[in-house]
Amino acid sequence: MTKTTAETTSIIGTQTTRGPTPEPTHPEPRRSRRQWLVVGALVVGVAVAAILALTLSDTSDDAQTADVAGQGGEGADLASDGARLTRRSDGLFAELDVPSPEPGSYAYPTADMVPPWAGPQPPVSPGARDAPEVFTVWLVTFNDASLCTDGQCDADDVGAEVPAQGGTYQLDGRVADGDRLRFVGNIRLGQEPLFGAPLADPHQAEVHLFMAPHGRALPGADGWPQLNGPVGNPSLWWAARFAGS
Repeated sequence: MTKTTAETTSIIGTQTTRGPTPEPTHPEPRRSRRQWLVVGALVVGVAVAAILALTLSDTSDDAQTADVAGQGGEGADLASDGARLTRRSDGLFAELDVPSPEPGSYAYPTADMVPPWAGPQPPVSPGARDAPEVFTVWLVTFNDASLCTDGQCDADDVGAEVPAQGGTYQLDGRVADGDRLRFVGNIRLGQEPLFGAPLADPHQAEVHLFMAPHGRALPGADGWPQLNGPVGNPSLWWAARFAGS
């Protein structure tokens, strides 16, 4: 009988033994093209089901849209449904998608118009088509809008010691180097605000988004405070508001 060499695999690797070549077992039948198509369809079906499940889980969050009002609440809206807020159990996710304001077509703040809790701002001057401008977006939450003064929530209601428990967060900052501006950001439940009271309930809080102009984008060290600090006041900002549940 002719000796042959066969290889077997164990937990320590591949071993070579000598002996008769084992008789082949019954080979598995080859799948037909139709069978492979069925298997492929099942795989695609499972993938689609998984995507739908993820989509449904996302839409289970509380999502709202709002118009972005003109500067200071005057004139035509800057964008219809340009603001979107998604309320989740662990915080807020916000987006602002608006046309870039034309340089020189609106009112500008001055560098000394900053809140007491913020750092200084560099000089503010209008940009141009070849000199883009900076904009920042701020998110303000009011934990109990029913306690806001004057029947509406505003700057008087921001603070840790006031009844409405308002808090201010920075959402995003961008240079307007195109025809549109898109800002995105999230606020986590428990995150400390820059000023005021932290968010208590993402679903119940009234939420305001403000877009602030900073003028011509400046180079070097002046660019950092432009993108990371507030300037102006609500009379110079574009705003969107979302009522709580």
